[in-house]
Amino acid sequence: MRNNLRKKFLSVIALGAYCSAAQAQTTYLNPGSPEYHLADRMETKTGILSKEFNTAMQPLSRKDLVSYLSDLGREARVGRLSTNAVDEFNISRAISISGEWHENASGESGFVRSKKPILKYFYQTQTDLVNVETDDFFLSVNPVLYLQAGYDVTDKSVKFTNTRGLELRGRITDRIGFYTMLADNQERVPGYLNSWISRHRGQFPGTHYAAQNGQTFDIFLARGYVDFALVQDHANITFGYDKQQVGFGIRSLVLSNNAAPSTFVRLRANWKNFFYESIILEQIANNEVRQTTGDGLLPKQYAAVHQLNYVPTSWLSVGIFESTVCSKAGKMPAGIFVPVIGYQSIARQVNNDGRNNAWGLQFKALPVNGVQVYGQAFLDKLDPGSIGKGSWKNQYGLQLGLKYYDVATLKNLDLQLELNAVRPFTYAAATDSTAAFAHYNQPMAHPLGNNFVEVIGNLRYQPAPLWTIEGRGVYAVYGGDMPNGAYVGSGIYRAATGRAFGDNNQYPMLAGNKTKMAWANLNVGYELRPNLFLEAGGILSLSNQVQPAEPRMYGYGGLRWNISRNIYDYN
Repeated sequence: MRNNLRKKFLSVIALGAYCSAAQAQTTYLNPGSPEYHLADRMETKTGILSKEFNTAMQPLSRKDLVSYLSDLGREARVGRLSTNAVDEFNISRAISISGEWHENASGESGFVRSKKPILKYFYQTQTDLVNVETDDFFLSVNPVLYLQAGYDVTDKSVKFTNTRGLELRGRITDRIGFYTMLADNQERVPGYLNSWISRHRGQFPGTHYAAQNGQTFDIFLARGYVDFALVQDHANITFGYDKQQVGFGIRSLVLSNNAAPSTFVRLRANWKNFFYESIILEQIANNEVRQTTGDGLLPKQYAAVHQLNYVPTSWLSVGIFESTVCSKAGKMPAGIFVPVIGYQSIARQVNNDGRNNAWGLQFKALPVNGVQVYGQAFLDKLDPGSIGKGSWKNQYGLQLGLKYYDVATLKNLDLQLELNAVRPFTYAAATDSTAAFAHYNQPMAHPLGNNFVEVIGNLRYQPAPLWTIEGRGVYAVYGGDMPNGAYVGSGIYRAATGRAFGDNNQYPMLAGNKTKMAWANLNVGYELRPNLFLEAGGILSLSNQVQPAEPRMYGYGGLRWNISRNIYDYN
């Protein structure tokens, strides 16, 4: 059954590739790219949401972003849009990095040509080591490098990140888009992260299998996909292995970039003011293989995440989503590929097969130019009659955020505030612990799992085109098991049937042993050339989980090339 389903689905993919119209496929921005901030900033500054994309559906399409920014550039040139020099630089930079999707009046692409290429063939453009453009083929090849060294003052030890690799993206006959990134990574993380790793069965955050040698984690990084259109400018399908994010915030309460990458099939469609996305994921289920046998075959699970966003006015986006996890001893559920929101809920009721199913709402509003309000509600299980009474049956998460651009009229000073709160038992499975909303022993959504309240503040300042100063602060309180080990809904790896007090209403918010944590980071970056950053910064972390509760300080500096920052803002 499983092989037949795969063959049928891949046949649909192959058929779609040959039927797709010219220039209909795309490639996507990598998680953490500066272009995400630019897209959000320009939408909020203009007070008008983009018609090309919806920022709740990440990663964003390079093609759609370039189309949006090109329109803004034209508006600015004729005086219908007021921008400053840094915004204009950022728009030009974003277009030049994804220049294959831009064509000027002379028919040339958006890439900026180098005055002095290296050995004639390398860096013919300012952004790419190798750049090949013909009428029916495009290829960009770039090195991936992340070299960072730091000193943990508390441990009196040196930490480091050592990533070397290669990425390429391109398109074939304007019908198939593709992307691949392969890199070898050795990382020794600051000591404050050890408590998070130990709570997640030794799993390194944000990635798949990691071999540990002493304090050093060795990880082979791999991401990639192929993309093509089913309906030109209206529907795309993508197959690959990568990260996704659902929502408008730093965190997601549904599916987050903080989680490990997954094998996926993604369908995206838009029509007029509607944006629809269906993601089917093959993941690694909650397990203790490394703790029991040390090595072995990891169990699989399958997840489906669907979202529908509607933009009724130019300043408001509202959406609904459904998220489902199914773990059936590694068997692929027959209906997992049905890309219809609501189908998994019906299948759960009909089949009674233990699928872990949840619904939710999200919104993004631009009440005035320069200000954005957003939010998300994840509804795992709800008993309206017992809300506020400490019932285990109320399993939900709430997010509310604010973005304020050009704070106090200071250009390019941008503030983001976000509140996240998730009740006990949320994301955990009812009876089968392998059906939790988890992947590679990490939460699929928020890195703290459940039973927490968190406040995040992020301040970003770009005083000049090549300089960026960013500060982030996080304060969170989360509950753990009782002193005797009794389970009161903290953590997502145990089934709710193992709860300590049965159906009694003894599961308030932050139930169990409370841990308070604070985390702060200041990062200063200078862009030497497109996507090549020289960075330095410091981290201060404090938690009462380790006694005595002393602040941990960590300073770092390094070079980053064609890869996003590693931000471990939790412990």
